[in-house]
Amino acid sequence: MAKIMTSSNSGVEGASGYSFQRCCVIFLIFEDFERLSSESYFICLEHHEDFLFAFLDEKGDLKKVDTYQAKKSRDDWEIDSDFCEIIGKMISVGKELLKDDHPKSSKYNHTLRFLTNRNISLKSKKKAKQKQQIIKVQVSNKSARYPDLHQEIKTNIESRISEKIIDQAQLEKIEFHYIDLPQSYQGWQRVLTGLSTEHFGSNINDHEAIISTLMRLLQEIEQTYNDNNVVLLSNKSKRLTQTKIKETFEMFTESKKSFDLWRKYSEKLSEELDIKLPIRRKAKELLENCFDYFKDIQQIEYRKIYQFVKNRTDIDERHNSEANCIIDLYHCYRNEYSPRLENHMIAFAVIAAYVETRGMYA
Repeated sequence: MAKIMTSSNSGVEGASGYSFQRCCVIFLIFEDFERLSSESYFICLEHHEDFLFAFLDEKGDLKKVDTYQAKKSRDDWEIDSDFCEIIGKMISVGKELLKDDHPKSSKYNHTLRFLTNRNISLKSKKKAKQKQQIIKVQVSNKSARYPDLHQEIKTNIESRISEKIIDQAQLEKIEFHYIDLPQSYQGWQRVLTGLSTEHFGSNINDHEAIISTLMRLLQEIEQTYNDNNVVLLSNKSKRLTQTKIKETFEMFTESKKSFDLWRKYSEKLSEELDIKLPIRRKAKELLENCFDYFKDIQQIEYRKIYQFVKNRTDIDERHNSEANCIIDLYHCYRNEYSPRLENHMIAFAVIAAYVETRGMYA
């Protein structure tokens, strides 16, 4: 298939203005958490649309794409030239998706979703002695599908879109959605942190940190330029994958377990491994860093510690105390490898690796 040429990198220059889109993505991840956890999918930002969720079948072919035109506004939405211009753009996105050369399953489908945190009022044109047809998308009715709209409302919309753009097949894929996010950035942060707390509770120490990490991951792909200014879903540099999201959640839950283990045995471990007070006060941060380092291919020493701890389960057989096992692993690693890392960082890396590789529920 022909590649699609668009003005595809505008989101890079204007990235600072797209916080609302990133907040919407994170909101949707939590809102549909259980279903997404069982799917193979990736997320793109500023790639065909403001953002999209692409779902894959067992062969890696596209089976569904949900695109989102996510807009905040000072006022509620109604059928006017600005609103219909957006719908025209969504129709064009639908056409582009059909041309995109990523392999598609025989049952491929996509939706074109308009998403906002303001009310949407969809009305027919006023006519004398005739009841005006009205559909409202708002907190009490959060979605409406274009095919389900009254024909007179459809006519009001389509009369404002150029005939060159109109495509009935793509119009049928349009949906209107209300997202329950406040108007301010601070409000968005409170809502998203609350959703994280609702899903993970005490399994994560710092819910604000998990939101900021997801924001950073989304911003990185948002600000990645498309290859040769060509929009293709096969461009892996523009994806945030389900695997990466899962790893992020696991990193925070494992970090919580490792810190709980540290708090439980800090006195004994500090004494046996000679960890001084200034270092002990930074234990949470240092443990969190270890989980990042384990996944960084440039952090060879940390990855070596991880593999050593993972493989040396024989040492577990020698002890009836987690603390004693960690102390033994620490000394065995130092004796075997003569590492260059500072001793306290070896200790924290061993603790973090121990928690993650033993599947602990500390």
